[in-house]
Amino acid sequence: MILIYYIEINYELSKLKKGSNMLKVIKVRLYPNNAQMQLLSQHFGSARFVYNLMLHKSINAYEAGEKFNVYELKKLLTIMKQTDEFGWMKEIDSTALQYAVLNLGTAYKHFFRRVKKGKKAGFPRFKSKNFSRQSYQSSGAKIKDGKLYLPKIGLVKAVFHREISGTVKTVTVSSEAGYYFASINYEDGIDQNIGTNNGKSIGIDVGVKIFAYLSNGEAIKPIDLKKEIAEVIKAQKVLSRRKKGGENRKKAKVKLGKKHLKLRNKRNDFLHKVTKRLSENQTIAVEDLKIKYMSKSAKGSIDNPNMRSSAKRGLNRSILAQSWGKFFELLEYKLERNGGKLVRVDPKYTSQTCSCCGHVSKENRLTQSEFVCKACHSKFHADYNASVNILNAAGTVVKAS
Repeated sequence: MILIYYIEINYELSKLKKGSNMLKVIKVRLYPNNAQMQLLSQHFGSARFVYNLMLHKSINAYEAGEKFNVYELKKLLTIMKQTDEFGWMKEIDSTALQYAVLNLGTAYKHFFRRVKKGKKAGFPRFKSKNFSRQSYQSSGAKIKDGKLYLPKIGLVKAVFHREISGTVKTVTVSSEAGYYFASINYEDGIDQNIGTNNGKSIGIDVGVKIFAYLSNGEAIKPIDLKKEIAEVIKAQKVLSRRKKGGENRKKAKVKLGKKHLKLRNKRNDFLHKVTKRLSENQTIAVEDLKIKYMSKSAKGSIDNPNMRSSAKRGLNRSILAQSWGKFFELLEYKLERNGGKLVRVDPKYTSQTCSCCGHVSKENRLTQSEFVCKACHSKFHADYNASVNILNAAGTVVKAS
């Protein structure tokens, strides 16, 4: 029996303020019966169909010189339900179909925003039934008798790891690797809670061998995911050998999805535990890293295009495995929740500057972990010295000890 390590923790990444209250999100595990699984599959497929259909219509309208907005597309749903061809839509939660159109509108909004900023646009793509994760949204869900009521589905058994008091606004139901989840967005009517705040300020230098070195001298080791990564690689190789369209390939794909889910959940669990503890500080300073560019492939040279590419691939994997981006994201929203603040500073010279005398030289850093100032001869762990410099760059003058 394969034990899947899933996480049922409070995700508040999409919190929205409303007055002094806020919307909160909690993710729970669902245990639908066979009949409910069939109905959920129909809802996933219907939401995907509507999204793709409306995307197709919007593209055709653009090519014909016409304009279609989201609300006009939503009106089409009512008309379609009255036809024989699309009469089956009446059996699907109406809000699930409406949110499919709204999600398309959001995708277009993000597309045009990126175009205006000159970034890589990423035009909305058609959804596939072969995607490992399928989902739909609903605004008619309720919590009743310790279960989650979903329109057109009924009462579904759910594991609530904490009490949800208040009004349920929306629910996103998803399926991945044979498991079902629900992200419940609710408003409890309670003022924003300010968590523990010790009033201290710290600097953090993230790394590969040491996940994070703090300016107070603490070193946080990275989580060991070698076993999980090896299992994912093995499952990928098995999948690649299976014939496309065959039943064995479908089984192999499900197994691969479970391995990915286990890997992601272990990493998320580690990040949430670390950020929860660190968010008790008043201010945390980190480097404003451009992770996208840091993990780019090595170009090599004209004569030897593969030069250093192998070593760079290894470094890229290590950087991405640490999930620095998500670490900063979780840290920022948890600090704000506790009344603290995350400060991003320029990473320039933080690893070459002596935190005691301020002398700047690339020769100060002898090795990856050893820092010896050529001016005052102070010796520190290189990452610790960098963390103090990061804190100083945020406006707090501290000397390494």
